[in-house]
Amino acid sequence: MSKRMTHQEICEEWESVSRAQNLDHRRGTEAAIRQCRQFLAAIQQQADVEQARYRYLAQRLCDHFWSHNVAHRTDQTPGYPGHFGCRVRLRKRKLELSWYYNRFVPKKGSEGRSVFSEYIRKEGQYRYHKPAFTRAQDWEQPLIMETETGFEMLRRLNANQAELCRIVRKSERLLKDLEDHLRGLKEATSVSSSRSSEER
Repeated sequence: MSKRMTHQEICEEWESVSRAQNLDHRRGTEAAIRQCRQFLAAIQQQADVEQARYRYLAQRLCDHFWSHNVAHRTDQTPGYPGHFGCRVRLRKRKLELSWYYNRFVPKKGSEGRSVFSEYIRKEGQYRYHKPAFTRAQDWEQPLIMETETGFEMLRRLNANQAELCRIVRKSERLLKDLEDHLRGLKEATSVSSSRSSEER
């Protein structure tokens, strides 16, 4: 059983074969292109996994906010009920960390209240602006800011991950162009052999 090559050994092997004269470099070129493609595919797959982890971490922040919201659902809390809520979604490689404002309307002819949610637009690039939360209760305000600070970090991480995926797509196109270019290179022929063929 052959032992797996280390990262350093793989680098040294490519360095070594790049200078070798007695190898079939056509096959080596095909292997290099194939492995470059595998590398880009692996980055894309890992980026998807990374985004799923961001979604998980965002949900922890969201759950923390909601645990405080539930704890304040009592007549002992001044300013009950809380009107703000947050939500985390991951759809088609788009991570959404959003806030909304709840209005409570008494139900007609019965006890209880209906809840109507109003989505709050995010004006900043990575963070909601403070005026979006001016209607928050005193106990809600610090929780919203704490949660939004975590959300901002995750939005920035997610933007970096999205940029990485854009670079991968660009690299895939460049790699295809490089492969076509390498296939189009003509074999070298000596001047004397080309002259002799012209004289015939």
